Amino acid sequence: MVDYSPTQKAMAIGPKCSGFISFCSSTFIIYYVLRSPKRRGLVYHRLLLGMSISDFFGSLMCVLSTWPIPKGEAYLAAGTVGTCAAQGFFNQTAAFCTPTYNISLAIYYLLVIVKGWKEKRIAKVEKYLHALPILPGLGTGLAGLFLKLYNGAGWICWIAPGLPNHPDRHDPSYGVYRLAFLYAVAWFIICFLAMAMLTIYVSVLNQEKKLDKYLSTSMSKKKRTNSIKIRNQAFLYVGSMYMTWLFGSIFRFMQFAGKTPPPAIIVLFVLFFPLQGFFNMLVYFFPRICRKIEVGTPLTASFHDSKVASRLRMSNPFNFRRGNKDELKSSKVASAVTNSTIGNSTIGNSTTEEAVAERPMTEAAISNVSWCAPEGLLEEAPEEAPREGHTDSPGEFEKDPELVVEGMEKDAIDELVEISRA
Repeated sequence: MVDYSPTQKAMAIGPKCSGFISFCSSTFIIYYVLRSPKRRGLVYHRLLLGMSISDFFGSLMCVLSTWPIPKGEAYLAAGTVGTCAAQGFFNQTAAFCTPTYNISLAIYYLLVIVKGWKEKRIAKVEKYLHALPILPGLGTGLAGLFLKLYNGAGWICWIAPGLPNHPDRHDPSYGVYRLAFLYAVAWFIICFLAMAMLTIYVSVLNQEKKLDKYLSTSMSKKKRTNSIKIRNQAFLYVGSMYMTWLFGSIFRFMQFAGKTPPPAIIVLFVLFFPLQGFFNMLVYFFPRICRKIEVGTPLTASFHDSKVASRLRMSNPFNFRRGNKDELKSSKVASAVTNSTIGNSTIGNSTTEEAVAERPMTEAAISNVSWCAPEGLLEEAPEEAPREGHTDSPGEFEKDPELVVEGMEKDAIDELVEISRA
């Protein structure tokens, strides 16, 4: 009987625990998206659904951990070469797809927030956002299967040397395949996400600066809340990737350098690597938790039932009036959107859909946009500030028409708010 060390036992048992947590988290996200026809009809939620389905299989492989490894090669191993190859395929495919879906989501946020794309336009490129993680993931998974790269890797079946038990499945270049098939891609994704979130943060901050000259003194303390929340969400979004890949990267760097990783790094690696689905759920529901803390809205309540929605319906500081038909129409559209998309459940009717397509971006929407979570980080909309040249007479022209133009910029952000709160 083989006497396994405490580290080897931890490598077999630890992933089962953290993998089960991630498995449940991804299952819940899948259920949460599929249970709502409205969420199923939006690109944002379909991308999240694809990422969660990928992590569902990846987490399941982590729960299995050493069980599919050929018997006698690891603690609790009870499988065969065939079961190990199958686990290696699903593990490689999911390990590639799940983080790569973060690139698709980051591209989605960049197109909507920075470029001003709307839902209908995003839907035309959605297939490419799904193909980006799925096709390379399946490709690398199948390549590893045909090249016979999958062997017991200590705690799971993945790209590993076949010696001494399976010399026919040994490839001396397995380290290169590990780097090319997964780790180089993961490190690129981490850098890309950091740059994408920085771009989004700077874009929103610049938008706030453009609005500064139109804000009264009473609003000065609140005018940076949006960029601050974007920054905090960016840290959370990128931080979840760092937490998942940090210890694994240290582990692989030491292996590539020819050094033996200490037991603490090994245990932290096998505990944190399976938690991607759990971190995804935290990022997804974090704004809902914040709303619960800030305004006491139940976690199970929709945005339409929240106290914040009631306050937003009472205030629209950029609902300007002008002395021509176009501006009067814009004012009516903004009012219709505020009352229909936020206050009521009549989102599906044609009038509201037209309003969503035409509405200007209100300051309330700007200060409450949440680019990476469905519930939005919301606060009470400030009271309308007096503006130079403003008059209560609908027949008179605003002296500062630029103010109206500023209010109309990036109306796709306003639409993203409604999408993300579905």
